[in-house]
Amino acid sequence: MKRPNEINAINALLEILPFFAGGRYVENGSPDEDNSQCKDVDYILAPDANDLPNLAVEHTRVEAFRGQMTYVNRSYDIVHEVDIECQGQLPPDRYFSLVVPHILVESLRKQASKQFISFIVPWIVTTAQTLLIDDHKTTKYAEQDVLLMCGGSHPKINGTIGRIPSGPNDQEDLAKESLWFSIEHGLGKFSKYKRLGYDTVLSLEDISGAIRSSMLLEIETDIQRKALVSTLVDYLIVFASNEDRMIVANVWKENRLRYSPVPFNRRFDRREGKWFPLE
Repeated sequence: MKRPNEINAINALLEILPFFAGGRYVENGSPDEDNSQCKDVDYILAPDANDLPNLAVEHTRVEAFRGQMTYVNRSYDIVHEVDIECQGQLPPDRYFSLVVPHILVESLRKQASKQFISFIVPWIVTTAQTLLIDDHKTTKYAEQDVLLMCGGSHPKINGTIGRIPSGPNDQEDLAKESLWFSIEHGLGKFSKYKRLGYDTVLSLEDISGAIRSSMLLEIETDIQRKALVSTLVDYLIVFASNEDRMIVANVWKENRLRYSPVPFNRRFDRREGKWFPLE
């Protein structure tokens, strides 16, 4: 069964294809659901016009670093539990934020999370009494700095603990690695469709805010990677999303062309319920 973001991505793709692919397309199958024996593409699209090729489409997300979504979900859960434990024990005239390092969150499974919460809650309760607005203090846990910040005063969130994200070091390199991982995810599925005469579309959903079109050129300094992308991917389109809805689309690759920067007529956004190029 397709996830909401996959459905929203294919609907967005169907709307923007006429602007650069030469005509309109309609869904004509979901091989990954029909073929349980091996991994396959997400969608087949058929053209309205007979002189256009069928399209094989693969959609996948791009994280700022491998495991970003797991980190986000786990860190929200941990801080939520901390907030529950701290309720009624924090100054009622200001609110607080907790920064738990990415590397620490990765290490906190069920029992370890309970131990961390048992350690950090008494420290927060004591430390919060001393923090003025815009102040912060740190403590050590498992050799990692955990930061408590006093963010300000707001009647709706005073007396609570919120979460501020923390990423790993070397985020530029990790973003490139994550981008290539997402690209590679589609490459192995495209070979048979290229042999059948299909054009291929790799639809990437950037949930990181960390990738940019020049990264494709930087990744392709590796000759083998460039050859794979050149041979197997006809269109590479990057969507930005919000709560699973695609809100911006940029065409990074169109046949032999790589765009960096992406020209305005290959940038799309959603206005009044429809997609339009920026030109």
